[in-house]
Amino acid sequence: MSLPIIHPPEGSQPSGGSLPVFFRWLTIAALADWLITRTVTRTAIFMPKPPPVIAVYQTLTLIGQLAFTLTGLLALAAVLWIAWQSRRAVVLPLVLLCLAVLSIVSVFVAPGGWLAVVYQLLVMVAVGIVGKRVWQGTGGIKNKIAWSAPALALLLGGLYQLLPALYTALRWPGPPPFTGAVFNLGELFVVLSPLALWWSVGRREAVISPYKPYKWAIIPALAFAVAYLVNPAMTAIIAIWSTGLTLYLPWPLYAVSLWLGSVVVIASLRRGGLTGPALLLLAAGGYAPQLSTQVFLGLIALWLLALSEKSLVTSSSATLQQAPRSSELALR
Repeated sequence: MSLPIIHPPEGSQPSGGSLPVFFRWLTIAALADWLITRTVTRTAIFMPKPPPVIAVYQTLTLIGQLAFTLTGLLALAAVLWIAWQSRRAVVLPLVLLCLAVLSIVSVFVAPGGWLAVVYQLLVMVAVGIVGKRVWQGTGGIKNKIAWSAPALALLLGGLYQLLPALYTALRWPGPPPFTGAVFNLGELFVVLSPLALWWSVGRREAVISPYKPYKWAIIPALAFAVAYLVNPAMTAIIAIWSTGLTLYLPWPLYAVSLWLGSVVVIASLRRGGLTGPALLLLAAGGYAPQLSTQVFLGLIALWLLALSEKSLVTSSSATLQQAPRSSELALR
């Protein structure tokens, strides 16, 4: 049986198979930037550096810089492409275009004062619009909760960045109240997002190969657990540098989240789904990012999750109906 072709509502949401090839390259470049630039090279700070290690370090640094540059260009292209595809919605493409313009302007003018406030407000508006579409297009309270967790994490991360910018623009004495609570609540939603997505869709996607995703996915979780147990302080520092997470929650929760999130990624990639790439982009973007490129990765990931939910709804409907002509299905 051929996979259904998804015709999105209002002509604004393409199917996963029709995404441009640069989305795949964006995922690869973002992973390289995250793992090399923000994880491996910073971890090397704690290592002795004889001449061979220095040579490897310099090579990795160069590769990481290239990956960062490529990620920035591809993320900007993806945001502009999403704005064009969503042009009938008016508000979302306008917000995305403003974000793209401000991102380019920030290369020449340091974002500060009211410019930073406007930027963070636009980010939160974009997250709210895409999150609302995911909520409305998702069936069942379990799926709604699962897809809301990443959106809430992005919203709280944006709010954490907005409050200091607003206080600075208004020349109020700081720090703003409740910023610590906002940050911690957002980190909780970051950790819960992979668990919720696994509960909602990961188990269904892993049915195709029920053992291999769990077996391979446990490797990064075990690596994190061992590193934390050996040196929790250094692991926490690297986690902040790499993902923006402080690890204030019990470490087994992070390990389980990493394990089940990896299950979702592996199972989704095996079936050509969009949930896996979306989770990878969320991880590469990090929590409460300060760079516009990383902010774009979070927005793109949330948009891919919206597409992923539409694809799952379409596939489930086609399976239940068992229609012989299931090559075309309109999502309404």
